[in-house]
Amino acid sequence: MRSFRAFVLVIFSICAFWVIKFFFKFPSADIGIIGVILTVASVLFGFLAGFFISELWTRYTNIRELQGKRLSEGLNMIRYASYFYNNKNFEKEFKLLVEKSAVADEVINWDEGHLEIKYYQDIETSFSRIQVKTKKDQVYFDNLLDSYNEIVETIVRMDTLYKERLFPTEWFMLITLSLIITFSILFLDTSHFFYKVVVLVFPAIILLAMSVIYDLNTLVWSRGLVTLEPIQKSFDALGVKRYYIRKDEKYAPKGVEYRTEDDLVPELKKVYDDILSHRNS
Repeated sequence: MRSFRAFVLVIFSICAFWVIKFFFKFPSADIGIIGVILTVASVLFGFLAGFFISELWTRYTNIRELQGKRLSEGLNMIRYASYFYNNKNFEKEFKLLVEKSAVADEVINWDEGHLEIKYYQDIETSFSRIQVKTKKDQVYFDNLLDSYNEIVETIVRMDTLYKERLFPTEWFMLITLSLIITFSILFLDTSHFFYKVVVLVFPAIILLAMSVIYDLNTLVWSRGLVTLEPIQKSFDALGVKRYYIRKDEKYAPKGVEYRTEDDLVPELKKVYDDILSHRNS
């Protein structure tokens, strides 16, 4: 999908600049002045774009690692908790609280992690129903607590990383430089074949660079695999249907049964409604 969009952007850019420069006969300017402007603007744009891509890529890889860690610890927590499922009150409360946290994670936007933290913290209340009687019970209980604590820590760290994005001033610099480069290219004298290539190709490269920065900034890359799939494994481990909000149904694997907002039971629907009310308040 991303490759197709990149292809469309390149074709659109080439066609648009061909029409503007060659069909509408966009005027040319002195090559000396245009050369200086292009050189300065291109160097600044290349430096800033490279820096921002590197910074955002590091953020993306950190989030990807934390998502993997949360998945691992989440599955471990459910496995350790299953040891105490002979206590039906604990089993019922634990599964419900974990399912609530998973639903909350699916409902929130990528920069609303603070809205789901309380649902993960609530899981701890179910542990009071566990009765530790033997050394083996103690080992499983300690492992359960360790996995739970790791999950909460991971959630808090991801919330911080998800909120770290480019400032409006940084976008202003990138957009301003890209516009300067674009208009400078249009003023090139295309009597030489090389300048014709520059007019058609260089804007497409600028557009692709901006697209990469935007995708990394909004964490669009591999959303299904990195953001959605880890929490869906929790639904699988609990033995319940997966849950996708309607706009994310396209990420659901074929042949897998899942729920949407319309299928949630009242206790889970309340989580959905609470998050929407906080978002709109």
